[in-house]
Amino acid sequence: MSFATNTSPYGSGQQLPASPQTGGGAFSNAASALSPIALYNNRNSGGAGQSIWESLFGKNERNYQQSTLGQEQQPGYQQLLASLQGPGAGGAFGQSADYYRDLLSNDSQTANAMFAPEQRRFNEQIIPDLAEQFAGMGSGGLSSSGFRNAAVGAGADLSERLGAIRAQLRQQGAQGLSSMGQMGLGNYNENIYRPETFGLAGGFAEGAGRAAGTAGKMALGGF
Repeated sequence: MSFATNTSPYGSGQQLPASPQTGGGAFSNAASALSPIALYNNRNSGGAGQSIWESLFGKNERNYQQSTLGQEQQPGYQQLLASLQGPGAGGAFGQSADYYRDLLSNDSQTANAMFAPEQRRFNEQIIPDLAEQFAGMGSGGLSSSGFRNAAVGAGADLSERLGAIRAQLRQQGAQGLSSMGQMGLGNYNENIYRPETFGLAGGFAEGAGRAAGTAGKMALGGF
């Protein structure tokens, strides 16, 4: 194996192996990555050198917050927040929020679906029964004030029932959205305290200090 040579300044004819070139090579990259400046920068930027720095010099005391939600729970939480912002978020939370919004709207599909049987019963059963009842009273029964008052009373009763259904649905919608809002505003973080650690360098210094103290005591004991 041959080496590139440089002429020695200490004597003509003596040849020395040339120094390894560090520009751009693997050795240079490794040395740069492990330099104190690079390690310090990586520690502050969260880079790959962070674990090397911390293993050597430890970590400072720190208080921080950490999410209590697992990775599989994060998409559901984001969907919950999106559903509270507006309709059409999709998913289970989005569909629930859209349902509650419908209950609160002035033209609720759910309310209309519940009104339909009551209105059909009024038109197909209650009014015909009243008409039949007053028709048996003789001429003028259906045009009498009694029939009109009975029909008006039946209509008022229908309006009260529909109003009660509407109020109940609105309350259900408000409670549903309020519950989802409380979930979205919940605290899903926990406070974490990380104590200070000293790393290998700190442990070495501490051990050296103990050794020096022990040696000093032994020396003093010899006098």
